[in-house]
Amino acid sequence: MILVRCVARNRRSLLASAAVFAVQLGCSRVNPETLSAQHPGAPVIVISIDTLRADRLPIYGYRKGSTPAMDRLAREGIVFDDVYSHAPLTLPSHASLFTGLLPTRHGVRDNIGYTLAAKSGTLASRFKAAGYATGAAVSAYVLRHQTGIADGFDFFDDAIEVAGAGDLLADTQRDGRLTVDALAAWLDRQADSKVFAFLHLYEPHTPYSPPPAYRGGDLYDGEIAYADELVGRLLDRIKIRGWLDRAIVAIVSDHGEGLGDHGESEHGILLYREALQVPWILRLPAGAGGGRHVAGTLGLVDVAATLLDLTGLDAGSLDGQSVRSALATNARVDRSVYSETFYPRLHLGWSDLASATEQKFRYIKAPLPELYDLSNDPGERRNLAASRAQTTSAMAGWIARTTEGAKPKEPDAVPADVRSRLKSLGYLASSGAPLSSAPAALPDPKDRIGAFEALKRALAVERAGRPAEAIQLYREILAANPRMVDGWESLAKALAARGQMKESIAAFGKAIEVDPLKPEPHLALARIYAIERQPSLARQHAELGIQRDPGQGYEILAELMMDAGRFDDAVAAAGRSLQADPSRYMSRYLLGVVAQQRGRCDEAIGHFQAAIEAKRLEPLAVVRNLHTGLADCLARTGRESDAEREFKAEIAVIVDSAEARVGLATLYKSQGRAAEARAVMADLVARTPQPTADTYWTVIHTLTVLGDADGARDWAARAREKFPREPRFRQ
Repeated sequence: MILVRCVARNRRSLLASAAVFAVQLGCSRVNPETLSAQHPGAPVIVISIDTLRADRLPIYGYRKGSTPAMDRLAREGIVFDDVYSHAPLTLPSHASLFTGLLPTRHGVRDNIGYTLAAKSGTLASRFKAAGYATGAAVSAYVLRHQTGIADGFDFFDDAIEVAGAGDLLADTQRDGRLTVDALAAWLDRQADSKVFAFLHLYEPHTPYSPPPAYRGGDLYDGEIAYADELVGRLLDRIKIRGWLDRAIVAIVSDHGEGLGDHGESEHGILLYREALQVPWILRLPAGAGGGRHVAGTLGLVDVAATLLDLTGLDAGSLDGQSVRSALATNARVDRSVYSETFYPRLHLGWSDLASATEQKFRYIKAPLPELYDLSNDPGERRNLAASRAQTTSAMAGWIARTTEGAKPKEPDAVPADVRSRLKSLGYLASSGAPLSSAPAALPDPKDRIGAFEALKRALAVERAGRPAEAIQLYREILAANPRMVDGWESLAKALAARGQMKESIAAFGKAIEVDPLKPEPHLALARIYAIERQPSLARQHAELGIQRDPGQGYEILAELMMDAGRFDDAVAAAGRSLQADPSRYMSRYLLGVVAQQRGRCDEAIGHFQAAIEAKRLEPLAVVRNLHTGLADCLARTGRESDAEREFKAEIAVIVDSAEARVGLATLYKSQGRAAEARAVMADLVARTPQPTADTYWTVIHTLTVLGDADGARDWAARAREKFPREPRFRQ
């Protein structure tokens, strides 16, 4: 139910009481027509703060946090007290926020393996059709444009630096400051205020690592405080442009965080209130209704419907309903909110969950159903499902009706030829935990949540540099949870890192038995078999990985074709990789190498430059000969200064790069800079951590080829002294 009311959240001082009185007085004078008015053409700004629990904000009664920017916006806006996400996962939840549709209708049930279908009628596409400029900047890899979430945006900045990130997809993020700057720069380029702008901040998602200024207390609170600072930065930029007072601003979150309340430290597995209840602050033009709180249960799909309605656009065919007409009245509008998670089934082999939230009760559909009375048990500690059978049955029936006819789509089917190929490779081609099977036949996530937390502890042990201990922990966890595909992958990676390839291959095989088309095990095995000089097996696994990850799968296949000398096949595979994912810089690099070897330097230069540009998102990744290949082609086409720059760029990244030093020395010699050429080669020995006979031979051979006989003799003498038994140095 929705009840518009003015409240005082903090009466700890006379000053606070006076402020509350002023707000209440303002509320009493608000013209109802102003609150329910539509604002065609108004700027619309949506800010999503990932993983933000509503009850950790001062505007919802929390006494420890510090969020001055959101507090200020709440004083100028309307706060909705009870809003729930439809999934405790970033991509499915944002799909609902953008489309106004439940997961049962937009079809995105997990962060991976699903894409939002084109023409889903997103907020961006609807506003664009109405003449709005549409721009977004996101902070997490799970919202990259390939997921379909970018549909309808003219500008979509998802330049996430993934280098140095952990193995977990959730760890792949960028500092929200960069995201704010990207969106603000786009806003500054807009001549008209008729814009729909979306900002996604990944703070306070794990790992909790706020800037030093916010590390004084709880780190989760510190991340929230930093996110609040970023919100303030964007709003200040909008205010400077003179748009804020005309704008409709909404601040929401995609889901909450467990923080250990029911045994889950993060989110995605359980559906308790702490993982689903999110904030919603709505600022209307001119701050109409500022300071009001709206009571009643709402869902994120209602945000989309409300924003469209407030701007005079059609909000029909959505699962969400607009609250615009209710803003100016005291009428209550009760909503039942559907939520779900398929993460336990898809990743851990446990049952999926669904929930229904009403004004007073929350029901969780699980192998052991749960019912909670929020009026006297907001922490959801006393399960009333057995004692309140009628309420339990009614809410279970509502979920059944809500999901009727919306059979969840498997992440991908296992085609017959793939199933046959898996069998030929020795794998059982069974599916992991089919979404069509009865959840009662699978373990209840609340009974197994300890195993997942143990998996996370094992990962932490491995990252702390204790791989043997981590491997033992993985084995113990998997003994009790043999369908935990993420556990098998973690074990396999740890074994591979220790050089235990046979055991690693077996562990990846277990992951494939659980989920035959999960791309990561296949792509990992493709690389392992390539190292083990089993190219046929490597190619087969790369082709299997292509089923769900064509970008990376075709890229690995292209590398395998290059190793086999099949250049035409390598070019074809690299091209298909880039068709699936234009950001694959290794595919660009491979195209450059082939063009270079075929003497087509102009073509190669374009590929190498595109690869370098794409690789800026992974600055810590090293691609040997990337800059050297470009430098070689630049030198061949007469662009010698540019070539010198690129040779030096390679050496800056790989100080012992023989290829770059030989190329640079050759360039210097051709320019009459013989002394510099000799110095470059000498530096190869000086900068190589443990120079070998081959290192010395490279210097000697290069100086000989360049006609520097004195330099070659000098280094030959040094080599004989260093390696007296090496035949190459005896003459």
